[in-house]
Amino acid sequence: MAKTDKLKQDLIAVCRVIAYQGLADAFAHVSARIQGTESMLFMPGKSPALVKLEELFVVDLHTPVSQSAVHQAIYRARPDVMAIVHTHPPRAIALTLIGETIRPVHNDSVMFWQGVPVYDIPGRVNDSETGDKIARVLGQCAAILLRGHGVLTVAGNLRDACLLSIFLERTAVMLLEVAHLGRAKEFPKDQAKEFAPQFFNDSSNQRAWEHFKQQAGVA
Repeated sequence: MAKTDKLKQDLIAVCRVIAYQGLADAFAHVSARIQGTESMLFMPGKSPALVKLEELFVVDLHTPVSQSAVHQAIYRARPDVMAIVHTHPPRAIALTLIGETIRPVHNDSVMFWQGVPVYDIPGRVNDSETGDKIARVLGQCAAILLRGHGVLTVAGNLRDACLLSIFLERTAVMLLEVAHLGRAKEFPKDQAKEFAPQFFNDSSNQRAWEHFKQQAGVA
């Protein structure tokens, strides 16, 4: 099997899952670093629900293509990142409109123990300079919110980047649902860090991945 074959299959699976979960409108996008290279697998400018495996392509981390800037910037800044999912989840975006962000308040959010920073300048990301700014704000975190725009989740593989996007939006839903009762009590940072590997690990993530793929009709 060619190096990119499995990546392509996983990238298409992520596209279908985020579409099914209601995280992706026609403008979301997903990428994967090709291990051992300075290149990434990317998708054309079309809905993740419609993109086909044969339409995926490889681009280096410097050549600009449509919607690629922030992906390339994060890969350049974070050698540990192997996959990026950019979505437009409505509840997470709503949090940014009231100056809030994702906080570790339950088991499915402790993996965000480092915090989820907010890039506070609205608008699209069309150039490498803006991409570099977002990468700096992201730092070593697993996700970043773009005010009034969307979310970027990053991980060591496509599966985990996808799961982070799902768990992030579920956390946003919970935070908004309890907001009228008061401010949700969050885990202390050291406790969230301790709990994170218990709830976000290879075995648990694979179980969740198979579930979400089945829901989305992905083999």
